[in-house]
Amino acid sequence: MGRSLPPLLFAIVFLSLGIEQGIAYQPPADAPPPVVLPSASKVEMALTRPVWAAKAKAGDPLYLQTIFPVTVGNSIAIPAGTYVAGTIDSIVPPTRKVARAEIDVHFDQIIFADGYTVAIPDADQPGAPAAGPGATLSMVTVQVSRNNDILLDNGSQIEMTLEAPLALNAARVAQAVPLSRPPAPGQFKPATLCRPMPGTPGTPGTPGTPGTPATVIPGTPGTPGTPDSPGTPGTPDIVIPGTPGTPETPGDPGTPGTVCPPPPLVISSTPGGVTVKQNPTPPKKTKTRLQDEKKGQS
Repeated sequence: MGRSLPPLLFAIVFLSLGIEQGIAYQPPADAPPPVVLPSASKVEMALTRPVWAAKAKAGDPLYLQTIFPVTVGNSIAIPAGTYVAGTIDSIVPPTRKVARAEIDVHFDQIIFADGYTVAIPDADQPGAPAAGPGATLSMVTVQVSRNNDILLDNGSQIEMTLEAPLALNAARVAQAVPLSRPPAPGQFKPATLCRPMPGTPGTPGTPGTPGTPATVIPGTPGTPGTPDSPGTPGTPDIVIPGTPGTPETPGDPGTPGTVCPPPPLVISSTPGGVTVKQNPTPPKKTKTRLQDEKKGQS
């Protein structure tokens, strides 16, 4: 008779066999049914970290927080304050002529306040984790100048549209609801490094001085002659020139202040698959048979 295994060792062996044979976790029989968000559900979010114009590139993460609860029926499915992680897929920066940026993103996972984390499913594989640009996509259009140092500021509002149904553990969601804290008003501070600087006032100029007029010393008249002696000629007037005036001295115009460009403004968050780029590739021109016939007749 062999000795029986201790209870703890027996439990470890049993669990290891279960993992090797692919035994899936089964929720308790009394567990509530999952909360299912249908496809096309909208999730309103705010950015918690800025996207810098000089450093942003494809592959950079996005960190967001929901600003309004998402409900299914009379129950909260995603409370306000829940975190959402995403990734930038591509960026079309603003130009000198077009003060607009287009940022393609996809959303990876939702993180609840109690640590419950859910991967956002792909539209082609409902329930599977998002694995790249084929997942829940959005093109974020931003009104922004190329002089801005950020493309998306803290608190920029972005909308996510689910492309597939999302099943959530009802018990974990209910546990996260009282722990969630929606963003407070004024929580998101602008991240721009631009600071407006007032200009310095100029100084007035000094007026010029008037000149002095010329000084005239009258001459003496001559004496008339007599029969015995000729007269004497008079002396002419003596003119002493005056002094010219001094010109006005111009003042200092002062220095202009530093003006910051307007902050970025999200215009739209369009779901993937229905977006139109601001610089689309023009279609190739093809000649019709009528154009060929006219060319042959000429």
